[in-house]
Amino acid sequence: MGQEIHTWSGRHVNALLQRLLDTTNDAVTIVDTDGIVQYWNRVSEETYGIARSDIVGKRIGDFFQRESIMLFQVMESGTEVHHVYHEPRPGVHVMINASPVRDEQEQLIGAISIESNVTQYVKLSAEMYNKPEAEELSSAVFPFKPEEVHAACLVVEHKRPLLLLGESGVGKRAIAQWIHKQLQLQGLFVTVSCGALPHGLLEAELFGYQGDEVRLGKLDQAKDGVLYLKDIHLLPQSLQEKLYQMLQDRKFYRLGGTSTVSLSCRIIASAANGLEVSVLSQWLPELYYAMLQQEVPALRERKQDIPELSRMFLNVAAEKLNAQSPPLGSDALTALTSFDWPGNMPQLANAMEHACFMAHSNGTGAVSVRELPDYARLTTLSELTEADVPLSVHSEEMERVRIADALKRAAGNKAKAARMLSISRGALYYKMRQYGLE
Repeated sequence: MGQEIHTWSGRHVNALLQRLLDTTNDAVTIVDTDGIVQYWNRVSEETYGIARSDIVGKRIGDFFQRESIMLFQVMESGTEVHHVYHEPRPGVHVMINASPVRDEQEQLIGAISIESNVTQYVKLSAEMYNKPEAEELSSAVFPFKPEEVHAACLVVEHKRPLLLLGESGVGKRAIAQWIHKQLQLQGLFVTVSCGALPHGLLEAELFGYQGDEVRLGKLDQAKDGVLYLKDIHLLPQSLQEKLYQMLQDRKFYRLGGTSTVSLSCRIIASAANGLEVSVLSQWLPELYYAMLQQEVPALRERKQDIPELSRMFLNVAAEKLNAQSPPLGSDALTALTSFDWPGNMPQLANAMEHACFMAHSNGTGAVSVRELPDYARLTTLSELTEADVPLSVHSEEMERVRIADALKRAAGNKAKAARMLSISRGALYYKMRQYGLE
């Protein structure tokens, strides 16, 4: 006889579900098709200060109007929503995922909302965004650990060739310029784009030409400075061989010349990620391993730098407009740090220029998700539910924003804020309690 299989009863499953809901670090709400709250876990209690006994069995709309509208939209459309940003109360930031719930017969029985509290992440981003410029190492151009910064500078200082590996747009050239400036070299920073010139011109461009008269190449022009070889892996093998020999001997021959010229500049090169087979096949192995290598991480791997980078690019964009740099709102910071930036630094710079123009064009004076390019936006709960929210809710939100702004401009002075709003101090205190602005 086969082994008898025992399955849990509904009571056991419910106990397991409740334990699962209380173990997760996210706030979980489950409603039925009428919007009646069926589950409200421990994190929901802590996040919103509403006890399970006070909300289970009640309509979600009696507590959260926008969240209620969203869950009904999810049930009516039958589609899930992901990464919806919301600030349920001042200073609290969440990302919402919601989905319809169906039984074994595929009949709709309700909806579930899972909210991740990202408040600390948003606060940290805001701190980095508002960090005094005097404290910056400039992660904008040097995304390395302190020991890696020291090692990279030491390599170049001792005239060893440095190879920076990474995706296009991660800031390899900016790093090379930073090293040149940091070492206070007397010579120039000279760039050669190895993939932009025809192969026939590259040798003369790099090494110079010796004929009836001498034409100096980039190696000569970078004397006592740095020669930056962009996309060095795109050089033809013959030139890679000549470069390798030059690095070994610390001298080179000009094209058509017979006398040697001492190598007097430092070499910093860049290439696509070196471990990719398609890239390695383009390398002369001797040249690749003759250089000390440093990987430069992509922007998606250095999310902690995005707030500072965003501020830097916003400042640059504002200078072009001859205008004040607009601040980034919490929703915009959350969106920027959530996006993966496949185009790396140039894409972020473009997004900040777009946001700066939009902020000044709209007269908002600040950057919210609405001012970001479409690809970098996060859907907000306000946008998702805008059409279905009663007018009274809009009025309340406008009033809360006005009061919060007055308090900020009055530096927390309640009497001054009340005068600015033309209301009594008692009325201000009441409104602050109503909107959680205490």
